[in-house]
Amino acid sequence: MKTLTLTINEQSKAGNSLLSFLKSLDFVTVYETEDTTLSGKQAALECNAVPLESFISELHRRVDSHFATNP
Repeated sequence: MKTLTLTINEQSKAGNSLLSFLKSLDFVTVYETEDTTLSGKQAALECNAVPLESFISELHRRVDSHFATNP
């Protein structure tokens, strides 16, 4: 399992919708923190973050795999 760090502006309608969707997935765990002292880059480095493109590719792969094996 990979641990990813995403920064989502939950104040926007799209960001709030995306966050709600991610929380609804059984293979995603969302950790919320109030630590605003770290910059996005620092937090990403500490959490071994991957680029968004990698996250999206893995998400698509898992969705495709799920539906290929669970008609």
